[in-house]
Amino acid sequence: MIHPKRNERPSGEPPEPHDKTQEASAPQAGDSPDGQGPGAPTHDTPLAAKARECRDLVDQLQRLAADYSNYQKRMERVTEDEKQRAVAEVVLDLLPAIDNFERALAAAQAKPDFASFLEGVRLVHAQLLAGLKKHGITPIETGGMAFNPEHHEAVAHLESAEHPEGQVMHEMHKGYLLHGRILRPSRVAVSKGKPEGPEAPPEPHAEAPGRDESRDDETRGE
Repeated sequence: MIHPKRNERPSGEPPEPHDKTQEASAPQAGDSPDGQGPGAPTHDTPLAAKARECRDLVDQLQRLAADYSNYQKRMERVTEDEKQRAVAEVVLDLLPAIDNFERALAAAQAKPDFASFLEGVRLVHAQLLAGLKKHGITPIETGGMAFNPEHHEAVAHLESAEHPEGQVMHEMHKGYLLHGRILRPSRVAVSKGKPEGPEAPPEPHAEAPGRDESRDDETRGE
């Protein structure tokens, strides 16, 4: 015995009427979500566009700030490396003079000889000055020169009969120039000129010649 299918209707019955309300309520392709017309490409409002532009600008500023911070750190490392390299070059030029100075001290301890030790010290001093000159460091000359406030620092003003007023008398600390610019001024004593002493006594009055002789003649006549 064959049972009829559940979805199949017996032959001779009319088909069910088509439900047009469901078909009308179902959104068709191309319709807008609100069902008011065919769909169109959505456009941002001016406020949304400005908000997106602000976010882009903030992102750019954050990236620029991070790049600048990295640049500062990199330049600090470069500057520190340059300083260390410059100091190393100066020290390497001064080390031979220090070696010679240590040899002079060792020789003086082994065989005390003041003349030899003094000569060794002079050679080391000259070698040190040569090493400094190689890097543009030169001493400031002060002997017999007029006081120059750009190169000299006056620490004393003394009276002197040998030095005119304003001339450097003594040098306490030697000054140095670095490529023509002041590295350290010379500390000097400056002359104030001749000392102010008591006034000289007046010269004795000279009498006219022959006056004493006439007095003697008058005395003899009396």
